[in-house]
Amino acid sequence: MSSYAEALQDFYSGEVLGEAVYSALSGSARNDDERLKWGTLLQLETETKAWLRAPMVAHGVSIEEQPADRGKGIALAEQVKPLSWSEQMQGLHHAIATEFVPRYQSHADAAKARGRADEEAVCLYMVEHEKSQVEFARRELAGAGMDQSLEPLVRFLRYPIKR
Repeated sequence: MSSYAEALQDFYSGEVLGEAVYSALSGSARNDDERLKWGTLLQLETETKAWLRAPMVAHGVSIEEQPADRGKGIALAEQVKPLSWSEQMQGLHHAIATEFVPRYQSHADAAKARGRADEEAVCLYMVEHEKSQVEFARRELAGAGMDQSLEPLVRFLRYPIKR
């Protein structure tokens, strides 16, 4: 069972990694639609990373970004860049659905087992944050229009990117 501090650090590391991935992919987008989609994913990671800082500081967790997290994200983006859009979306869907959602859910389950509703709420928010990216990828793979694809992400944004 992980501690809440460990969960917060895991969430933050994931946002730093995601931010690096989406930033690099935004820079290599093949058209304006891809640039907007990667940019929206980047905005989601950036806003969530900033949101996490308050509970982290309140629980004595460092908000220093680890260069290794960013480096891992950049390396991952380099592997993904040459793939087709469909392959990129399949990879995004698979990675988040099979790695991040279950791991973050385990943090929520641990918080619930500790009887900490406040901690569980933060953890569950992070689960939903990850699921929004899975849903975005699912909609993209199904051929949904731009607004429909982005809707699960935009729900989480305070500052959505507009064309």
